[in-house]
Amino acid sequence: MQQIVQNVIINRQELNSIEFETEDIEIPLAPGEEQTFEILVTNQGSPTHIHFSVSEDLKGNITFLRDNPYVLHKEYVSAVARIPRDGKVLTEGKIFITAGYGSKKKGFPVQLGKKDEKPKEPEDEIQVWEDNDELRPYRPGGDAHKKKVSNPRGSGTGAGSFSVSFLKKLFGSEGSQTWKSGNKTRKPVNEADKLPLTLALGGFLLLVSLFSLYFVLPEGMGFRVSFAHALVFSILFVTCITYLLLKIMEDG
Repeated sequence: MQQIVQNVIINRQELNSIEFETEDIEIPLAPGEEQTFEILVTNQGSPTHIHFSVSEDLKGNITFLRDNPYVLHKEYVSAVARIPRDGKVLTEGKIFITAGYGSKKKGFPVQLGKKDEKPKEPEDEIQVWEDNDELRPYRPGGDAHKKKVSNPRGSGTGAGSFSVSFLKKLFGSEGSQTWKSGNKTRKPVNEADKLPLTLALGGFLLLVSLFSLYFVLPEGMGFRVSFAHALVFSILFVTCITYLLLKIMEDG
């Protein structure tokens, strides 16, 4: 038995009334294929002739084996749907039924063919490409942009970049994270590394403050610096400056 795609009821509500049990139908076909289907017509009134037709879009695609059947109670009307090899992949139109010798006409939508859906890349595969540089597809100009973004220190900021990075390292703003860039891994700064940096910076600021007080305080307060004090001051100042510069260069 062929597939029944629609059930049509006539003369149920009133004389020559037409009803459809299915609002629209779909016939999945590919170019070069054809399919035979049936429409069941149920008559709940006096016997009558009905007529089948299609809209302009479906002419040549759907052919009724009987387009003017005489319906006593139930009739199965067979039809053939086809798409030529050079036809459209998807065609939409309507099948019309006329009753009462043309007094009533009603149709239902028909979709003939298949929607052209492009395959989507799986999200997990896209995520693997994002996480692994070796699996990521080649994109012209993409590597240069990546290098430019991943290496901001080469953009001309100079010593300012070194100072900011050094202060972040000193105060621990990067100490709680471990990140990877390419094949290099930066390890977090531990407390043992932060202590000498803090002492060196604190000593440097203290020596600069004492040196400033020597010129700011009035002579009456008796603030004097002997040769021994100046020598110790110079040694500590040079030591702190050298240590801080070495750490800045190492971080850069």
